[in-house]
Amino acid sequence: MLQDNGYQVTVFLSDNQVQDYSNSIEKGVQVVRFNVNSLSEKMDLDYSARLSYAFVNVLKKVVDLHGKPDIIEAQDYLGVGYYLLQFKHTLSEPFVSIPVLLTLHSPAFLYLEYNRVATYKFPEFWICEMEKQAIVSASYLVTPTEFLAKEIDKTFPLDKNKVSLVPNPYQRVNRELDIQADITPGKVVYYGKLSRQKGSFALLAYFKDLWDEGHTCQLYMVGAIDIVYHVEMRTMGDILQQKYQAYIKKGLLHFVGKITPQEAAAYVADAQVVVFPSLIDNLPYAVIEMMDLGKVVLASKQGGQREIIEDGKTGFLFDHSISGDFKQQLTRILELSTQELIDIGKRAQKSILEKYSYATIFPQKAKVIQALLETGVPPVAEKFPFVYQEAFATVPAQNDMLTVIIPFYNMGQYINETLQSVLASDYPHLELIIIDDGSTEAQSIQVLQEIEKDPKITVLRKQNEGLATARNFGASKAAGSYIAFLDADDKVSPTYYFKAISILKAYSNVFFVGCWVQYFGRSEKTWITFNPQPPYLLTHNMINSSGLVYKKDAFLMAGQNDAQLEFGLEDYDSVLGLVKHGFNGVAIPEFHFHYRVRKGSMFRSLNKNKLVFSYKYIAEKHSLLFSKFGPQISHLLTANGPGFFYESPTEEINLKLGSGLTSSVKSFGKKVVNKNAALKKMALFGLRLLKY
Repeated sequence: MLQDNGYQVTVFLSDNQVQDYSNSIEKGVQVVRFNVNSLSEKMDLDYSARLSYAFVNVLKKVVDLHGKPDIIEAQDYLGVGYYLLQFKHTLSEPFVSIPVLLTLHSPAFLYLEYNRVATYKFPEFWICEMEKQAIVSASYLVTPTEFLAKEIDKTFPLDKNKVSLVPNPYQRVNRELDIQADITPGKVVYYGKLSRQKGSFALLAYFKDLWDEGHTCQLYMVGAIDIVYHVEMRTMGDILQQKYQAYIKKGLLHFVGKITPQEAAAYVADAQVVVFPSLIDNLPYAVIEMMDLGKVVLASKQGGQREIIEDGKTGFLFDHSISGDFKQQLTRILELSTQELIDIGKRAQKSILEKYSYATIFPQKAKVIQALLETGVPPVAEKFPFVYQEAFATVPAQNDMLTVIIPFYNMGQYINETLQSVLASDYPHLELIIIDDGSTEAQSIQVLQEIEKDPKITVLRKQNEGLATARNFGASKAAGSYIAFLDADDKVSPTYYFKAISILKAYSNVFFVGCWVQYFGRSEKTWITFNPQPPYLLTHNMINSSGLVYKKDAFLMAGQNDAQLEFGLEDYDSVLGLVKHGFNGVAIPEFHFHYRVRKGSMFRSLNKNKLVFSYKYIAEKHSLLFSKFGPQISHLLTANGPGFFYESPTEEINLKLGSGLTSSVKSFGKKVVNKNAALKKMALFGLRLLKY
């Protein structure tokens, strides 16, 4: 549609058949196909997060080759635009100045509940969080229906100045359907996958009542039947076929399964009515397609379909919340004459052409695009778009100085490597302070004596009181308006501090900045970090808290390390203190912090008992914050186990199963069995036996 009206369009599609990515012209449109699995396997991201990151990764490559686009458009679905928008709002080129238009589609945080999916279990929980963050971060939103915008608004308020109603376009089929000669009285077709959200459970309950009353109309269930009903660990098809076996035997109920789009028109041609009983829906194309075929449609009011159909004229609507409404409307349709069915079908065809054709939708979409092109989007907003934004106090900077504070205790073996990484920084206004926390090792004392000869480095000595006190002492001595802590055996990238302070200067509501972590030494793993926001933050640390960059006054007011946490997690506690007071932080989605894994480190000495004690202390200390998100915290812990086992919210928890298999093996197995209906059925049966 856009290409035909003079726009240059590039479409991005995930396709794991290509090696990295491919670029081709298909029907006049540039199509870029990219492999989600081409990313480094060291990145601990499950499919949806990996898809989002792969999308922005291939975008960078294409932009480098062909230049910046005027606008990037994405969907909310699975949070595919999450990392694009995280890069944009952490001021990463080339995205910082490109408007991002997000089309609302079918957010999991609304839909999964209707399918009884455990939305607090990983990775589903984080998929929902990515979707929410993408929605609040987008430059502008397009919603295909008013219904969807109102449903999202119940979860968190949408900025009404940033959203427009623009339905998805539909390419009309140029044919008229002769329904007069084809109608089979009493044939009712359900057209869609078997899922609770699509209303298939409710529909069969309605028909059971009708059949038990003596009605003889036949129901044909057309669509995929292998969707898993997670609370039962069985497919929808298995559950419904077993439950309604008596009606199948009577010839009243038929499970047809999947058919091709080409077969659909012929299959429904003789249907008296096609039903769409969704419990929630956006702009279901299947409704539009059936109306375009001239079929009489009966749909629920619980979705955007109520904006497609004019009740009694172009189709019929019923309300799940009104007892007997479905039966009344279906009976009304079944009593219509053939001519009345024909007339409704023709009006339906006409309405689809008028409301959803390219000619109708293009001016609406073009208006939104043109407005974005003309007004543009400021490269940097005043505030970072947090989903869970608390009140905050502005902390103005007095100077551009960054004070890097390195607590030191008997770390002479590593300190020079750490210092070299800081001195290589491209941030020009640096103060570097080492806090010697009463070192006793001769080599370390000698190394410090050599270091303090460098005029660029200040060494301050104090009696040994531990890491937390050393950090607080260093912060109190810092001349900079910005501070950063760095342990004496860790390293940073040359660009980290410049990027972090650019973000701190840009946003009045950002008070600390972190990044992704690359381990080195005894491990080469990575740790993907996230903007530290409740409720996940209250179960597990989300950011590289030992290597953050802060607005100093915010740290001194709310983030000082607690020496009572003698076993560790004092930096996690600091983050909670900041967030509790509205001093929010963000994570740059790049590897800038290098954490040394070595034998004998404080973190390596943590055990379960120490963690349990520290978590208890932290929760009691921040009890008001924890109580505010109490139900959500309980849901996360129930669904995933204790927070100190977590590594990434994008992946299932790596716990042992009864068979001894790890969840990574289980995850791989899912990918295999989901492609084979027989294997899926066997796997679900086995999991039920194991009381999965």
